[in-house]
Amino acid sequence: MMTSDRQHDTVNSAAGLIPFGHLGWGYRRRGDFELRAVEYLTDGLRAHQYVMYVGAGTSKSLARQVDTLRSRLPSDVSKGRIHAVPIQHFYAFLPGTDIVDPETSVAAGIAATQRAIAGGFSGLRAVVDGTAVARTPDQRESFSACEFLMDQQMAKLPVSALCAYDVQELGLGATGLVCLHPYVNAGAAPFQIYSAGGTDIAVCGEIDACSDGILMEALRTIWRRGSRTHVGIDASALAFLAVGSLHRLNDAARRDGIMVTLQMSSPLPIRLPGRSSLSNVLVEVAQRDCPAPVAADDLQRQLADLRNKLASQPVIEQAKGMLMQAFGLTAEHAFQIIKALSQDGNIKLREAARQLVDTWASQGPRPGYDAASEFLLRLRHQLRHDEMR
Repeated sequence: MMTSDRQHDTVNSAAGLIPFGHLGWGYRRRGDFELRAVEYLTDGLRAHQYVMYVGAGTSKSLARQVDTLRSRLPSDVSKGRIHAVPIQHFYAFLPGTDIVDPETSVAAGIAATQRAIAGGFSGLRAVVDGTAVARTPDQRESFSACEFLMDQQMAKLPVSALCAYDVQELGLGATGLVCLHPYVNAGAAPFQIYSAGGTDIAVCGEIDACSDGILMEALRTIWRRGSRTHVGIDASALAFLAVGSLHRLNDAARRDGIMVTLQMSSPLPIRLPGRSSLSNVLVEVAQRDCPAPVAADDLQRQLADLRNKLASQPVIEQAKGMLMQAFGLTAEHAFQIIKALSQDGNIKLREAARQLVDTWASQGPRPGYDAASEFLLRLRHQLRHDEMR
């Protein structure tokens, strides 16, 4: 059985993804990208990571962009070192082209991470505007492979990146790249494809006739590299999968000579076709065991497990990360603050975390501890006011 164990979510902010979180972000306004870059850089500097800012332009023009971002950083990290790197130096390219060489680029990223660790840093974190290397179909196909290969390394190494793409310029091409991340911004991609333990590929989100073309293109890009003949896909986190999309997956696998094992969760609202209609896709539906009676001690343990599970949900993890960075708290203390907000507002824990993250993204603290404290008090008052209405 395949079981994916990597966190994933749709977010409205780049803050709080600590210690590492591979985030795809589609932006329509440059100001939105800059705000998310500030959030992502702030967390990296506070975690003593080797921080890089990568984009189109020269070293000097990128350094000026970094100076602009630096003016918006909180005071405790405003003087932290941010390495400005032209995108043509950050990635390796196929000889004589403007197309990224996936394998060579990933090897260079691994080496850079190793150098960062050897230099005393806790890891490597990069903010990358990848628009310049994703303008043509050939560029996007190669860069898609690079994104997934790098995500495989990010699942196990102390390295992460905020990968941003200009939606106005790239259109659906941006969607096809943003979706190749465990974390994506709201509205940028209907599903996520990422690396996870126990399977070759993990998929979450919603897949229908409007989006499955992007899915098939991404999957084919991934499985056509190398000589594999079988691919395991954990789709147990999918909220919806159209039956027609399942048939199109089978067609894509048949064309490429690939056998796919697709694990899905039993509550998934689709009618599974018979085995005979799927020549290249084997569907495995996870079975749920009927719970046995439990003793009081077992119940206490289950409640403790439930609390731990709640505390590790992606949006709660992000909210905890924001509080930990702003206040210097432990994970447990940050969780207790979210729990208190939940109880004060008489709302579910996940909803309290979501409101904290969303409010933080739009009007959250920037300068430091005092502003963070004021923000938290405002949010508490807002939740209480909402409850009274």
